[in-house]
Amino acid sequence: MKLKDKVAIVTGGARGIGFAIALRFVKEGAKVAIFDVDKSKAEEAVEKIKKEVKDAKVIALHVDVSDIESVKRGIEEVVKNFEKIDILVNNAAIHLGKPFHEEPLEYWERQFKINVLGTVIPSQLAVPYMIKVGGGSIINISSKAAITGEPGHAAYSALKGAILSLTMAMAVDLAPYKIRVNAICPGPTETDLLYSATTEEERRRMAERAPLKRLAKPEDIAAAALYLASDDSSYVTGQKIVVDGGMTIAAVERV
Repeated sequence: MKLKDKVAIVTGGARGIGFAIALRFVKEGAKVAIFDVDKSKAEEAVEKIKKEVKDAKVIALHVDVSDIESVKRGIEEVVKNFEKIDILVNNAAIHLGKPFHEEPLEYWERQFKINVLGTVIPSQLAVPYMIKVGGGSIINISSKAAITGEPGHAAYSALKGAILSLTMAMAVDLAPYKIRVNAICPGPTETDLLYSATTEEERRRMAERAPLKRLAKPEDIAAAALYLASDDSSYVTGQKIVVDGGMTIAAVERV
């Protein structure tokens, strides 16, 4: 029960990595609010968690993380239901990609709005509540693509790289308030999004690239998030944890 009596927000928590983080946090004693632009999927996620965890304290809120008024309403509901905010996981994101010279400006603009501003807005609105309780933990979900050059998604890579720079800047500014800010960089992870975007053969080749010879599972990312959310990482801030089976350190042929 490493998060007993803590209140956490997980953006994009209706599925995939976000859902795994929300579920793990609830299992560790946290009260969790799932922010998602897909209200029905968020409600389904809450029902799944309640079936798995007895007496789970979890709510679903329809929130567009790129819309400040939507986020304000979500934050207010969290405080109304759970009275405070201790942890924020900025997981909501979209992925659009083409070769760099074919990537339209629209791809850059849409991903900036959701992937970057969708991290900034919830963080700015949650911080005052964390200050009230004497500190907190913000976890930004970046990507392996922020670290290594990969074909076909320059905008996504660049904006996930921006998340890493943002994490360090936030960590410095918020340290006086005992708010820690860290990032997780997942490698290819077995989610619906990955399965819809790749073939079985492509996933096999991705797994082969990893020294650990498998793709990440959402639970692998959730375990890293638990560490960063809990007191186990009380002296860790401004850092990134790469959860990719060793892909970024291996000199192997790309897919």
